[in-house]
Amino acid sequence: MDIEAQRETAKPNIRGRIKQQKTELIQEEILDAASRLIAARGFRAVTVDDISAEMGFTKSIVYYYMKNKNEILWRIFEKIDDTYAKGLEEAMNSGGSPTELLSKIVKIHSLNVMLHQEWSTIYNRDENELTEEQRASVTANRRKYNKQIQELYTQGIAAGEFRDADPFLAVSCLIGACNWPYTWFKRSSKHSAEDVASAFADLLIKGVARGA
Repeated sequence: MDIEAQRETAKPNIRGRIKQQKTELIQEEILDAASRLIAARGFRAVTVDDISAEMGFTKSIVYYYMKNKNEILWRIFEKIDDTYAKGLEEAMNSGGSPTELLSKIVKIHSLNVMLHQEWSTIYNRDENELTEEQRASVTANRRKYNKQIQELYTQGIAAGEFRDADPFLAVSCLIGACNWPYTWFKRSSKHSAEDVASAFADLLIKGVARGA
């Protein structure tokens, strides 16, 4: 194939990538705008008109990139679950003792809650607005996430690092505490998200440590 023919072949591929990048960018903008509004007002109080106005777009553009309001909400939940899963994977693959790994998990999870506070508000409040199938998927993802941490906790018991408590209850307590800052954390506070997450990683882990 000569150079000119290669150029002609490459053009559709380049256009396709540009179109895909544009789609992803606008969808991200839609999700960001929707997250702000839904977190502040609740899912049912927000309309597609509100979301388009928040972006400075027409409603038709929102509908071009998203089928309806449910898809917008579902995409938000997918982003949250994906972010938590990647954070857990990062912590688990970092190496260290069960205590060190659990401390990293607590810190990363807490940071995700505070740095994505609008997502966290929606995730903890608006799950009932999803379809039954979507709720089942969220529940499955949550159980998988917690199960991995429970297995780590079991390893910590065997290693003599953690209290011999029911792993389900211990992890539910830890993750529940990590989730709660979405209700009270303020970015303007004297304590940064990093400060709060570090304190949680220290204090919560001491709470489950053997001999605590």
